[in-house]
Amino acid sequence: MPTIQQLIRKGRKPLIKKSKAVALQRGFNLLQNRPVF
Repeated sequence: MPTIQQLIRKGRKPLIKKSKAVALQRGFNLLQNRPVF
């Protein structure tokens, strides 16, 4: 648990949400039904 002093200095960063479909981040061609690299 951070102290109040630490929170004043740094503050809280928003949580980065991890994507469950990592392969789809690169791109997916729906017409050919295959990932694009």
